[in-house]
Amino acid sequence: MGLLGACALVAVLAWQNRELREERRWFVTRTTEPYLGMYVPQVEATTLDGAAHVLGAPSGTFQVLYFFTPTCPYSRRSLPRVAEAARRIAQAHGPDVEVLGVCHCTPAQARAYADAHRLPFAVTTLTDRRHVMLFRARNVPALLALDRDGRLRYARVGTFDTKERMQDLLAALQRTDASPALATVEER
Repeated sequence: MGLLGACALVAVLAWQNRELREERRWFVTRTTEPYLGMYVPQVEATTLDGAAHVLGAPSGTFQVLYFFTPTCPYSRRSLPRVAEAARRIAQAHGPDVEVLGVCHCTPAQARAYADAHRLPFAVTTLTDRRHVMLFRARNVPALLALDRDGRLRYARVGTFDTKERMQDLLAALQRTDASPALATVEER
């Protein structure tokens, strides 16, 4: 009888342990990765051309933020699709949707990268890691689309290099209702 009770106790403890691990995994993901519907902070930034912007506060309907570093090969691999998406967004929405590159680097590094790759969008820098973490962009590349309330409508962490990902972003920018669009949040 004691052995049966011990087996039952071990089974219950194993089940509870699994539940706790799943809750911990959810909590870690929720506090370190961007998620749909989350509010982002408002951070003042100046683009390389001297224009003032507030990251997290779109001047129009949406703001698309592309977080990258000049040395990241995944950022470099994503760049053609991000540039194409920026051009398509500009054609479809004009100034109603602002697209900004956010480089976690020095202004000199960002300028060299932007010039070398002829980026079709304005670039700003965030040298303070805390500001980058407020947007939960600890991994790059990260592409975030925010609505006028500063809520996340689309998130992509990892490479942005397929037509499907671009179509998902463009679809998220078409939605004007309160429900966020589907997004893919994953590592590289």
